[in-house]
Amino acid sequence: MASDLAFWAQPISRMAIATLAGAALGWERSRQDRAIMGLRTLSLVGLASCIAVLAIVHSGLPEVNADAAGRVIQGVLSGVGFIGAGALLHGGDGAGKQVHGLATAASIWVSAALGAAAALAVWPLIAGGIVLGLLVLLVGAPLEKRIRDRARDTPAEAERRDAESRR
Repeated sequence: MASDLAFWAQPISRMAIATLAGAALGWERSRQDRAIMGLRTLSLVGLASCIAVLAIVHSGLPEVNADAAGRVIQGVLSGVGFIGAGALLHGGDGAGKQVHGLATAASIWVSAALGAAAALAVWPLIAGGIVLGLLVLLVGAPLEKRIRDRARDTPAEAERRDAESRR
C-alpha cells in the first residue's frame, strides 16, 4: 500500500508544483491585465509540459533515457512557441508597426521550462526560475518605462520627432 501511495504521490506532487510555478508567472500577467495569457493559461502550460516529460520518464519503456526526455522537452518548448505566437498576434490586424506581448510569450516558455524541471525534480531550477521570472516581470516593466522616458528626453530624440512632424 505504501509503495502505491509513493507511486501516485511523486508525479502528482511534481505536476502540482509545475502548475503552481506557471500560476506564479500567470498571476503577474493577470495582474497586468493581459487578457490573452494569464493565470489559467500559464498554469496549464506548466502542467502540460510536466505531464509530457513525466509520460516519457515514467513510461516503463526499456529504451527511455536522457536523450528521450531531452527530445520530449525540445518538442514541448517548440510547441509552446505557437502559443507564444498567438500572444503576439492576438487582437491585431497585422498592419500595426508595434509588436505587443513579447513578455507574455517569453513567460509561456519559462512556464513550460519550469514544468519540465518539475517533472525531472530539479528543484533549484524551479525555485530560481520562479524568483527570477517574477523579478523580471515585476521590476522589468517599470524599468523599461523609465529607460524609454529618458530616451525620449534626449536632444537627438526631440530633433527626430521634430523632423517627423515636419513631413
